[in-house]
Amino acid sequence: MSDLSHLGGWVDDPKGVAASMEKLPYPVFSDIWSSIKGSGKGKKMLLYDIIRSVAGYFPNRKQEDSDCVSQGVAYAVDAVKCVDIHINKEFEMWVAETSTEDIYSGSRNIIGKGRLGNGGGSLGVWAAEYVNKYGALARGKYGSIDLSKYDVSKVRSWARPGFVLPDDILNAAKQHPIQTISQVNTYEEVRDLIVNGYSVTIASNQGFSSRRDSEGFARPEGSWAHQMAILGVDDEYKRSGALVQNSWGVWNSGPKRHDQPDGSFWVDAEELERRVLKTGDCWAYSGYEGFKPQKLNTRII
Repeated sequence: MSDLSHLGGWVDDPKGVAASMEKLPYPVFSDIWSSIKGSGKGKKMLLYDIIRSVAGYFPNRKQEDSDCVSQGVAYAVDAVKCVDIHINKEFEMWVAETSTEDIYSGSRNIIGKGRLGNGGGSLGVWAAEYVNKYGALARGKYGSIDLSKYDVSKVRSWARPGFVLPDDILNAAKQHPIQTISQVNTYEEVRDLIVNGYSVTIASNQGFSSRRDSEGFARPEGSWAHQMAILGVDDEYKRSGALVQNSWGVWNSGPKRHDQPDGSFWVDAEELERRVLKTGDCWAYSGYEGFKPQKLNTRII
């Protein structure tokens, strides 16, 4: 399989992460973990099945530029939205998968203030902060702007320094913010979050094999500057781990487990914590203020 690591785009910038965290009300998830701590032990939760149930399909994204931070965030937002709808169908309705071009641009130019110049990529925390403060849009048309389909030309032109997102985009997005973002650092935090219906983005330089093993897991291999999303955990299996969803289309192969989506792979709990979560740029997303226990109907899982 060809090397797709050039489709990364995560920028490793601990000082930038620290600066953003100073502005967040709940910067570190461990500080507010107590209400759900331990609730995921020995349990399984497949958020991608909730997305399928609510949306009627699973959005298999295929990025074409270094906009992985927005791709990972879009998966996280889709999961949060679908959990909200799954719990209370009167809360809102599914319209379309989350757009990415505006998140990528907003993370770089509104939150990052153009500091990355003409270089590609962004920080995970910048994208998280953008959807928290400015919102996230479902794919569709907003005034004269058509975001119905992924458009790599918009990815590139909107990412350039000094670009200003149109008012039609900003005004519509502000109606749909993610309520809370917090940094996650351990597998146990990830496990408890996912089991309660929250989503997580991960960003690191750790790559993974393009061939899943007999149990659907991929071994750590190579180096990617990349952001992805966690859309499932299985803590009841003999190999505790998390389901990582990539945004490179059908890039990998091998056996699957729990009908996992194309492009995804399981990662062992200890590998996730040791090689990925240590970066400090991995984030939990909540649709509500705070992270409270949620009563999920798991019959579809």
